[in-house]
Amino acid sequence: MKKQYDILRDYGLELMERNPCTNVYIDCHTGPNINSDTRMFRRIYICLGALEEGLKANLSDFIGLDGTFMKGPYPGQVLTVVGVDSNNGIYPLAYALVENETTDSWTWFLEQLGDDLELYANSNFTFISDRQKATNY
Repeated sequence: MKKQYDILRDYGLELMERNPCTNVYIDCHTGPNINSDTRMFRRIYICLGALEEGLKANLSDFIGLDGTFMKGPYPGQVLTVVGVDSNNGIYPLAYALVENETTDSWTWFLEQLGDDLELYANSNFTFISDRQKATNY
């Protein structure tokens, strides 16, 4: 399992090379021993450049938020953001793998999204969720 986390940085670099304007942010923290050089994976955010440009071109003003548990050997949660395309279909925008669905992880995720989509300059977006934890952030 450690090998999968070791190649995560390479995966992010490959995404950014193959898909211009893609943003990948990996958040790591030091291990239990603060004197160690060991860094442990905490979370990753991915917004593919083509999807971001598509949203901006279609000027959709609805954004859906959701989180779900990951199953299998890798613990954590997947946070997702989707928009509405010009055919009223679901349009994926960004996703993150985080340690838990907490105020801290949602805040981090939405800050990355806000930077990518320039949400601070545009107040026309309407956020939709399933009325679970995402709406508390």
